[in-house]
Amino acid sequence: MARVQVSDEVWSAYRASLGATPVSVALGELVRREVGRAARRSASDPDGARLALEDARQLSDELAALITRLERAADSTALRRGDFQPVPERPALPPDFR
Repeated sequence: MARVQVSDEVWSAYRASLGATPVSVALGELVRREVGRAARRSASDPDGARLALEDARQLSDELAALITRLERAADSTALRRGDFQPVPERPALPPDFR
């Protein structure tokens, strides 16, 4: 068993953000992401690079979904305040990028 070294305030906020998800499951996901990050940075053989690429694509999809949600929330807040400014379009990735 490891002790997480964060303030009580940070730990409470983290626990609250988990909702019904057990801490063990959430911490397992954090470990999986860290292992994936290390694999992406050190992949050199074809199989390792393929796995790292799959992991990076999954992470990219998660980030894209987060960006979309945050853009909608920002647009919604701006509309309520009456100071709406459209979020600039991001340039499309080249087809061979993915």
